[in-house]
Amino acid sequence: MYEKDFIVELAKKTGEIIRNNFRKHLNVEYKGPRDLVTNVDKYIDNFVRDSILKAYPSYGIITEENKDLNELSNKKFIIDPLDGTTNFVKGYPQVAVSIAFMEDSEITFGVVYNPILEELFIGELGHGALLNYKPIKVSKTSEFKDALIATGFVYKERNEKTYKSFENILEGALSLRCDGSAALDLAHVAMGIFDGYYQKGIHIWDIAAGSLIVKEAGGRVSTFDGNTSFLEADEILATNGILHERLIQFINGA
Repeated sequence: MYEKDFIVELAKKTGEIIRNNFRKHLNVEYKGPRDLVTNVDKYIDNFVRDSILKAYPSYGIITEENKDLNELSNKKFIIDPLDGTTNFVKGYPQVAVSIAFMEDSEITFGVVYNPILEELFIGELGHGALLNYKPIKVSKTSEFKDALIATGFVYKERNEKTYKSFENILEGALSLRCDGSAALDLAHVAMGIFDGYYQKGIHIWDIAAGSLIVKEAGGRVSTFDGNTSFLEADEILATNGILHERLIQFINGA
């Protein structure tokens, strides 16, 4: 089985676990201030790691809930086993599993799967983006006043600068949303629901798959200053491309 087929099937199996535990009793712990983890997060993380190690024992694994494995491998799986844990705890259906495949430091394949709404997003380098196997494209919104923008707030990044950027965008855009899942926010940029998404305090497992899906749908992804080396940058900005420079200005207070 090729890696991409393996990833899609693994995402579906993982999604089934999420769906079967949605709005059920959960054991909830705090990893940090307002940073939740459940018994399902941990179970899924181990399930995904074990599945990968069985199929591809020499490949690297980067995941949210465990230590990295085989770090020197030029082929790596990057996983967020349950993106949107707070949503999952509260029964809000914006939850997903995110799995990306990296070869020689480049993301070549990614899947974001929301099993509650049965939305399967796939991006393959050079081959476009899909939602439930049908092609998707970013929006064509060209005026910032017509833009629907998404963001997220990590507890440690709640400061005056963050709030000022939020205020600037809220004043200039059509509206702003905080849906609690970076992977799905990126997927929703890719399918044209959101015209842009930005967030500070992000990790590679949150954005690896979704960022590829945006780019393959015709969008643009960068840091807040337009740098394309965003995977390790602790921040991300994704748009339909048309509004990218304008959103950079609003974020930075220009």
